[in-house]
Amino acid sequence: MTTARLAVLSGASWRRLPAVVLLMSFAGLLFAASPALAHAELLSSDPAPGAVLDAAPTSIMLVFTEPIEISLGAIRLFDGAGNQVDIGKATHPAGHTEQVRVALGDLADGSYVVDWSVVSSDSHPVRAAYTFQVGATSTLTSGLLDGILSRKAASTPAEVGLAVSRGLIALALAVVFGVLAAVFLGVVSLGSRLRLITLISAAVGAIAGAIALPLQVAYATGQSLGVITDSSAWSSMLESRVGVAWAVRAVVILACGVALTLTVSRRASVWWRALLGAGLLAVGVASAFGGHGATGRWQIIGIVATVAHLGGMAVWLGGLVAVLVSFADIDDSSVRRFSKVAFVSIVVVALSGVVQALRQLGSLNALTNTSYGTLLIWKVIAVAMLIAIAAVSRQATHGKALGRITADSVTIDRARLVRVVVIEAVLAVVILGVTSLLIAANPTVANGPTTFSQSLVSNDYIVSVVVSPGGVGSNDLHLYITSPTISTAGPDSVTVEISDPSRSIDPIAIEVSTAGVGHYTTAAAIFPYPASWTLHISAIYNSFDKVQWTTVVPIR
Repeated sequence: MTTARLAVLSGASWRRLPAVVLLMSFAGLLFAASPALAHAELLSSDPAPGAVLDAAPTSIMLVFTEPIEISLGAIRLFDGAGNQVDIGKATHPAGHTEQVRVALGDLADGSYVVDWSVVSSDSHPVRAAYTFQVGATSTLTSGLLDGILSRKAASTPAEVGLAVSRGLIALALAVVFGVLAAVFLGVVSLGSRLRLITLISAAVGAIAGAIALPLQVAYATGQSLGVITDSSAWSSMLESRVGVAWAVRAVVILACGVALTLTVSRRASVWWRALLGAGLLAVGVASAFGGHGATGRWQIIGIVATVAHLGGMAVWLGGLVAVLVSFADIDDSSVRRFSKVAFVSIVVVALSGVVQALRQLGSLNALTNTSYGTLLIWKVIAVAMLIAIAAVSRQATHGKALGRITADSVTIDRARLVRVVVIEAVLAVVILGVTSLLIAANPTVANGPTTFSQSLVSNDYIVSVVVSPGGVGSNDLHLYITSPTISTAGPDSVTVEISDPSRSIDPIAIEVSTAGVGHYTTAAAIFPYPASWTLHISAIYNSFDKVQWTTVVPIR
């Protein structure tokens, strides 16, 4: 049905157009060369991980790679015994949204654990922890840091709830605006069944959009679903850009759905058409600011692509619902009219999806090395299947006169068409589900160097590892090692090796030198080729006590 011939195209051009769209989609995914968009990463902190300070700091400052939301987590401070220390409210200093600062009171000598949690501008939580020490004596309780670092960062029930709510919101806005667009275009009339479906969809979209707010709080902070009844969760979410965008989207879906449905008799009026267009524009912009569309590079293009993607999806999928529900009551000319509109919509969806993919991923490796890329592959496969089914739909719409300009005079094979359209609608819902998962997925950088930073614990000894820039060749390597009892003494010696278990290569030693108490570094940590390298760190205390840490460092 979505491949009905546009009057301005010849039969041959029409037959080639779906293939061209599909090839453009694959080409755009495979040959982009820019870095992928990632979540916020910690660039620097003050105090630094593992720092041993003579005097207590007056604040904690964290600097990230992109703007972050601080209303849902920010920074917590624990003393060496695990007691939470009262600190100031997290703020963005001087309006710098990529930075977060908290003021500290008078800190006694001893060990402290900084546990930070922020939300990336695309709504995903990012969390880690590290230690610093005031004075010469460590007071870190055995097992404390390991417990904090291993604590789950996100709530699985909340994550599932968010995925369901995203799917319901997308389906609701598609049905509301797609059905109303089909009515506006004269494809269907808004009978009692369609009216009820549209109103129910508007209500479902609004409820799912509202529930998503506290679910995001539970997801970001690792809390239970009981947070839904906590008024502070709702208010904290509404203090963030993401929360405001989600709330606006829910309100627009409900308001436009109810207002336009109840006033459908005025659909010829300029104000009714303007409200329909403005509503669809508003939910598109809100979705962009509540997700990936307004983050990373090419933000203006990302917002426009998000609006186009959602608009095309709504007109196509919602129109399918309208046609299926009213199929017995609409004539052949209306079916062909929607077929033309649906084809244009699917082209808009495909091309805007390519633009978003170019923003998020940068190479073929990114498609296979990240969950985001894997989901994107499945979505492309589903779209390819949809285009193939559309060819069958076109035959049902135009009979065998595939190349004739007068094909509109051919009687539609309705029995065959309805079967194909049902399959098309089911596949569209599958694509919608995959899209919902894409929104939740992390488009992690898979094809370019990325600074590696991680804290490791072994027998209550902690090492904070930083490898920069994380690429093939020479890298800066920093190790900040803290002892649970005598941090200022430091280990007698530190050895570092890297190995690649996937190849039969002898471990490669990396020489590090002392740059301060517990701080070991080199500017010549050489990784000869891209791989997931295993980093082995050993520290000797009191001539014979050996502490070891192991982690995997991805080198691109």
